[in-house]
Amino acid sequence: MSKVFVYTYHRIYERKSYDIGLGLFEFHLRVFKTFFEVLNWERFKAFLKGEYIPKKRAVFLTFDDGYADNYVYAYPLLKKYGLKAHLFITPSRISNSKRIRKTLFDYWRGKVALRELFQPKSMWEAQKEYFLKSYSEEFLTWEEIYQMGDVFSFGSHGISHSQGFVGKKVTEFVNRLNINRIYSLWNIYKPVKEGFPIFERKSDLVGPIGQVKREVLEFCEKFPKIGNWEEKLKKELERRFPEPLDFESKEAYKKRVEDDLKNAKRILEKKLGLEIDNFSYPWGDYSETLVTLVGKYYKYAFTVEKRNVKSGEHPLKIPRVYSVKDPFTFLKHLLVYSL
Repeated sequence: MSKVFVYTYHRIYERKSYDIGLGLFEFHLRVFKTFFEVLNWERFKAFLKGEYIPKKRAVFLTFDDGYADNYVYAYPLLKKYGLKAHLFITPSRISNSKRIRKTLFDYWRGKVALRELFQPKSMWEAQKEYFLKSYSEEFLTWEEIYQMGDVFSFGSHGISHSQGFVGKKVTEFVNRLNINRIYSLWNIYKPVKEGFPIFERKSDLVGPIGQVKREVLEFCEKFPKIGNWEEKLKKELERRFPEPLDFESKEAYKKRVEDDLKNAKRILEKKLGLEIDNFSYPWGDYSETLVTLVGKYYKYAFTVEKRNVKSGEHPLKIPRVYSVKDPFTFLKHLLVYSL
């Protein structure tokens, strides 16, 4: 039986940077075009249901979130090679601006220099900017998404796309190194301050989320930040505040998540004029409760469990493999997941 795997991208940069560079992405596409059957969404669903058997090793290409570079760089290259892909959109990030950016098509036609095309920031900068301003030009506009419809099919990635505290164990504290890297902090804490505790965290769709008690934050803010302060502060927190978080009720959690899931679906279907029957779990995080809730609104859902996809796979737990930004690990992925 032919093997199928789902390969997942986020951002494409002009050159190797925070994520995959333009040259490597084109190398991926040349390999897939030559040696694989690249499935579109309808054919992938048919494979899942046992109604289609790929002619050879097969791959289904997906993108998460909805970054502007997906239009500027990925879309033209996919079209150049006649390949299809699937975009999981976080509709809260998408702009209503009528702006349509220049793309590789314009560069190939000599209308712009490569350096004049959109230059993406890092993912964490884009998400942080969104949480601070409720807007970021790092994400697509609806007008750009409409332009991409001949290559991309679409799915939901939820509204929130943020992490929350799911357990009371302190993993680290806000410091100069992580204050930007963990971008969900800018949604959890408003504002973020050095010394604030970071507890066990996952996608805020997975389970009830805990809010840090005010007295805990006040204590952390005043604690002297000298010497080995993080280790000392952690011990003091555990001693003084055995229950540092106030968790939402299970009922409140389920209502919040259902609102997220159904609103994402509603917005996407209204904007795109399409049935949106699929979802990808942010960060691949899921729980059995979340799977049940997702199943009320979507027929298919994707994790990031690194393995092949089998015909007859659980439709709400479809595995995916994250793409990588070096050619050697990419080739290793092909050996592991397609042979």
